Amino acid sequence: MEELLSTATIGKTHGVDGFIRIYSLSGEYAHLKKLRTAVAVLPDGKEKLLTVSEVRSQGDLFLMKFAGYDSPESARLLSGSVLKVHRCDARKLKKGEYYVADLFGLAVTFKGERVGVVKSVAEGAQAMLLEVEHDGKVFMVPNLPVFVSSPDFEKGEIELLMGDLLEL
Repeated sequence: MEELLSTATIGKTHGVDGFIRIYSLSGEYAHLKKLRTAVAVLPDGKEKLLTVSEVRSQGDLFLMKFAGYDSPESARLLSGSVLKVHRCDARKLKKGEYYVADLFGLAVTFKGERVGVVKSVAEGAQAMLLEVEHDGKVFMVPNLPVFVSSPDFEKGEIELLMGDLLEL
């Protein structure tokens, strides 16, 4: 399981003091209000450790200010980044929920036989799409109960319910 979880994206700057707009990936912000440190994955792939110096809401905007980024010009360097936090600082899960990152690497089984592995997850129109590698090919499988079971994290697998999605 990944220790750092993608939890938000960093948008445009706001005002003259270095505040920047934050967009939660879960749609919830309570966990972000308590955040003290985070890692920004910059658009070029580099990572930068950030210390949160201030958090505020203004209307429907959620704003953060990071230590050392005290002007719009310096804060703008973070725009377009993904904000990652330690698992213990991420939104607390309710029963039956899981983090998307925990799907990566799960074995995909069909009728008890391993047929692939979840390589990635993409956002789809109606549901997340599991990127499943099978026989050197990649297939997109909707993460919906009609197509796959709930993930079994103890076994490290997810059951494919319709084999023809992988041309089995």
